Amino acid sequence: MSAFTRLWQRAPLWRTVLITTGACGIFSVVFPAPWLTNRLPYYQTLTDKVGHMLGRADTGKPAADADGEGRRMVSQPPLDAQFEGVIPFAGRQLPLPAGKWHPVLNYQDDISHGEILTSIFVRSEQGVVTGFIIAQATTQSIPSQDTQMLQDMCHSGFNFTVGDLPQDGTQTECWLTSPIRVVNNLFITSNQALQGLLSSPLFIPPALQRLGMMGFDLPPILVDAGWTHIEKSKSGTGVDFATIHTLLSPAQAGQRAVPGAPEDWSHAGMNNSPMVADFVKRTDGWLKNWLPYLRKGYTSSLEAGPLPANAATDPGFHG
Repeated sequence: MSAFTRLWQRAPLWRTVLITTGACGIFSVVFPAPWLTNRLPYYQTLTDKVGHMLGRADTGKPAADADGEGRRMVSQPPLDAQFEGVIPFAGRQLPLPAGKWHPVLNYQDDISHGEILTSIFVRSEQGVVTGFIIAQATTQSIPSQDTQMLQDMCHSGFNFTVGDLPQDGTQTECWLTSPIRVVNNLFITSNQALQGLLSSPLFIPPALQRLGMMGFDLPPILVDAGWTHIEKSKSGTGVDFATIHTLLSPAQAGQRAVPGAPEDWSHAGMNNSPMVADFVKRTDGWLKNWLPYLRKGYTSSLEAGPLPANAATDPGFHG
């Protein structure tokens, strides 16, 4: 009788550990952990081969879309994290308006062999949302036709205000303010192109669901201060872009109720309520003063240190 055989018969605890270790090793190859495959490329190759032999799809990689093209990855940063000032974003800089902003969700999408990063941030006062940022930008160039929706957002007659820079053949830029209704934890707007962004099933519902679970309350009306910059890629064909939508609350600090009637929060009805017209005017004025910082963020030319308070303080911030 060999030493191994004697040990196997006389050491039940050791025998159990050995069997468990072997079983766990097999399961780790058959059902690989995503974080492990990301860190160990050779392990990813092994698990892919095993999965192929078993006749199943590769589950260790990000999910592919319905056409088999592209990848989608979603992550939820710790909501207790908070950011102020200028933060890195998609290889650029993202200037944040006044206050402390909490990351809600990051979403990476491979579109037409280009990549788009979406990040969502929230700011609150006494549990009520005062600001909601949807930031999107390319990390790899995409075909120019894929940015048509971004341009259409600025050309809707339902917006409060619209502005743009003259196109020079290499870049285009526009900005807008637009009313957003919040109904049953959904964003609703008559701007159809903007609605496409605000109702995206890929990142908006998970973000709003997470806010609800964490006890954040949304007011019934938000005003979008949106900015979009598109330019031809310097590294090849296609275009690069960044679009920043800052949804601001017109409610008082810690309150959900907003001034005016629901129908007043529209391009046609805003002048029926002086308080609505005033908030729209202040939002438009703030956005125009904020544009230089958004442009510098796109070119990563913002200086270190806090942003000027008079430029960063939006109408939804209560100090």
